[in-house]
Order: sequence, then C-alpha cells, then structure tokens
Amino acid sequence: MNRLAKIALIIVIILFAIYTIYFYISPSVTVINKSGEDVLESNIRLPNSNLDFGSILSEQKNTIHYDLSQNDGSYYYTFKLSNITLSGSCGYITSSEINKRVMIVINENREVVCE
Repeated sequence: MNRLAKIALIIVIILFAIYTIYFYISPSVTVINKSGEDVLESNIRLPNSNLDFGSILSEQKNTIHYDLSQNDGSYYYTFKLSNITLSGSCGYITSSEINKRVMIVINENREVVCE
C-alpha cells in the first residue's frame, strides 16, 4: 500500500473516532411516544437551546444531542397530540453534563414521564 493511501486511511479513522467521541460526550434527550397516537409536534426547551423533534409516530422515538454549554434550568416540554397539548417541565440541566441521557416518555394515559 502506498504512503498516500495509508495517510488517507489514517485520516478517515481519526475523523470516525472524533465523530464517535462527539456523540458519546454530547448530552441528549430522547422522546418516546407510547401514547397510542401520533404526536403532531414535539418541542423541548433548554436554558440555551430549543430542540424541535417534529412529529413522532405512535410507538416511535427520536433522540437529539445538544450543546454542553447550558445555563442551569429545567427541560420544558410541549407535545401536541390530535386534540390535546401536553406541557410542563421535568429534570434539571446544568452546564457541561458529559454523556447525560434524558428520556421523556408519553405514556398510554397521555401522561409525560421523565427518566
């Protein structure tokens, strides 16, 4: 294998490692829809960010990674179903929470449970 090919392979491996580490370090929010109906709009507001999950079909989930630099505060959610809007807050967020994983579940009773 010539020298140029080896350098290209090393660069690809390094970029893949950086990409993987980024998603390991970045905190995330996962919304799981167990309500039995589609969520038409879903939004999580953080102190310094807004996470728009869009629509989430019944029995589906969606995950968004967000920036480490956040002020202290809560996760504020708004979920619009066919004839009801669920909103509230849950959990606490602080700056630089490496690899934090928050799961927000909309259950079959149209209740929001934060884990």
